[in-house]
Amino acid sequence: MTGVMSTLDLMLALGGAAALLAAILPDVLARRPVSLPLVYLVAGVLLFALPIGLPEPDPITHRTALEHITELCVVISLMGAGLAINRRTGPRGWSTTWRLLGLAMPITVVMVAAAAVALPGWPLAAALLLGAVLAPTDPVLASDVSVGEPVDAENADDEVRFALTSEAGLNDGLAFPIVYAAIAVAVSTGAGWLGSGR
Repeated sequence: MTGVMSTLDLMLALGGAAALLAAILPDVLARRPVSLPLVYLVAGVLLFALPIGLPEPDPITHRTALEHITELCVVISLMGAGLAINRRTGPRGWSTTWRLLGLAMPITVVMVAAAAVALPGWPLAAALLLGAVLAPTDPVLASDVSVGEPVDAENADDEVRFALTSEAGLNDGLAFPIVYAAIAVAVSTGAGWLGSGR
């Protein structure tokens, strides 16, 4: 029981340190060609390489914990993207966002899926899944070019930055039907993701 508690304490301490660094590092890295996700990725690799008693980073063994952690990260990143937006809803003010979501994203999914089928010869289910993964703008990776803090004046943000921020916050929900379509294709054809029944 003591070992479990010490591991839990260590995980909580690392989580607190990560949250503190998330508030400090953006200002430190503002003028450097290094992104915050890259720093966290390298820090995670180094931490799990140290003999400090962290659990084995096996996504299969810790599937439930990993699922909840990723859900929390997605919620926090989407909330951050939403809070940064400083524009009233409406068809005219959000026209760039609607074009990105309604035109650019489906076209990107189709093009990525077609390229995956034509070039490496992937089965349709895997190609659709790849298109669903690559088409949406990631809110974490887009944070370097997203809008800044909300200001009093409406529509004060650059249109490109606003479009990327709003599209990154809204597109994850639109990608789910494509993911479900890929799963349905994999199940209905009986070929699986690899095209060989697996």
